[in-house]
Amino acid sequence: MSKLNLSRRQFLQSAFYSGLLYGSGALPGIIRNVGAQPAPLQNRVLANLFMNGGPDLRHLVVPEFSSLPGSFGDAYWSNRTRSHNLADSGQTPEQRWNEDYYPITVGGTNWTGGLVDQSGLNSGITFGIWREAGWLIDMFKAGHVALVFNAVGGTNRAHDLSSLMLNQGNLLSTLNNQDRSGWGGRLARSAGGTSISLTNSPSSFNFGPLGDAPNYDPDKIDNSDLISVENAREMGLFDFNPESNQITNQDDKMARAAKSYYAALRQENIHQAYLKALDHEQKVREFGDLIQARLQDIPVPTLIQALYSTVDGINPDPNNVNSTGRRVLFRTSLGVYMRNLYDVIVTNDLLNPSVMSFNYGGWDTHSGQRPVPAILASDPTNPFSYRGIESGLRDIFEGQYGASPVNPNAWHGGLSALWASLTAADRSKMVFTIAGEFGRQIRDNGDAGTDHGKGNLMFVISESCQGGVYGEMFQQDEIPKYDLPVNQTPDIDPKTEIDHIFAKVSDWVAPGSGTSVFPRTSPSYTDDPPIIEIPGMFDNLMI
Repeated sequence: MSKLNLSRRQFLQSAFYSGLLYGSGALPGIIRNVGAQPAPLQNRVLANLFMNGGPDLRHLVVPEFSSLPGSFGDAYWSNRTRSHNLADSGQTPEQRWNEDYYPITVGGTNWTGGLVDQSGLNSGITFGIWREAGWLIDMFKAGHVALVFNAVGGTNRAHDLSSLMLNQGNLLSTLNNQDRSGWGGRLARSAGGTSISLTNSPSSFNFGPLGDAPNYDPDKIDNSDLISVENAREMGLFDFNPESNQITNQDDKMARAAKSYYAALRQENIHQAYLKALDHEQKVREFGDLIQARLQDIPVPTLIQALYSTVDGINPDPNNVNSTGRRVLFRTSLGVYMRNLYDVIVTNDLLNPSVMSFNYGGWDTHSGQRPVPAILASDPTNPFSYRGIESGLRDIFEGQYGASPVNPNAWHGGLSALWASLTAADRSKMVFTIAGEFGRQIRDNGDAGTDHGKGNLMFVISESCQGGVYGEMFQQDEIPKYDLPVNQTPDIDPKTEIDHIFAKVSDWVAPGSGTSVFPRTSPSYTDDPPIIEIPGMFDNLMI
């Protein structure tokens, strides 16, 4: 909970909302004597990024340009000139491909990306990753990124229902199933750790099931092991400053009075109905003190701080072209999430995380998917101009991690800055899953954007991931869809439901948990099993 000015009446409400009082289960186990220095990650941890809004990831990972009629490259680039805004950029499709995408040939001579999928359909296929997603390119070349094609997180084109399906890990969910647990909450319960929300309000992804693993009820919610970390640097209860003027400072007077009041009540013989509130107050206060004692001597790493605030006197204002210290460009909230994630890791012996979640929105690009601002005409590399979907992609994936030592003046997106700030031991125990609730259609619309679709690209990123390509990258049966009438809506065919992908990730975090977290992957489940493009496609996803 942030250390804000609170009345006694507001205390319980705010504590509940902040997550410290979502349930009492998490706090007793983490309030104990711990060292003052950061401890290496004790558990394997999943960090889940929800790209809410339906990202067009065919803008990030594209087929090679081709002028050969009937080829996928020709169909794609002929039908995407507006979403790539080629008219304003002055580029031809071939120039756009050559100048802005990093080419990779699956299984080629210089292939280092890891697994070539079992179907063999991708062998020899050349694709491109947007060049400014440098961290993603580096991680893929190192074999640490699984690109999962034709995946589906939500079968409905409505944002709310598809988001619920994705977060609950259940494509059978309906809007009447709001009281189901999330797959992150189920995984945390299976792993015996906490479910950490890094945002100001936890999503259904974090909601835990009722009961103990593995025999919990996934269709009911119990948030006893959910903690919201909106700002780790201000967690705890507001306390008074003994050096301030205790007569005139109203906040300090309130804090001093509340602290004394609850301490006195604990000495009284009061009704049992009030004991839980008193117990919570004491635990939240002790917990906040432990967190603050740990973090007060641990500065936020410079690369992470530069994502959201002033560093060395440089104001990172995304709207100020003179703000040369800027690294994350569009949404500073991502930088705050990276700080929270870092802080959870360095206090992991206190927080006991197994699952963490955060989000990044702005992907509902029905129009203006790639605006080309006039400022780029005089300065093509200017990073401070809004570029639609590319601003978001750069915020998340920009950077270079492979350089050693890491260049402190290099531009970093969120994941690059975090990865460069962690120890090798901590990186080895982390896995990222990245997905949106649905994808976009395969051709652009009349507003230089793309409309809601179905199948999409999803990511699993980890040093313990068998990187490579999963599923047919560019389905050949999509080619005739480009010629459908304009009133029809051609989609990427969804061929793999999230159950198979994330069940394997769950098994890595908590061995044996996959079928509990995703019951439809159990061999005994026969009612409506999830679809998978190639049987056994994810058997070796995590190593």
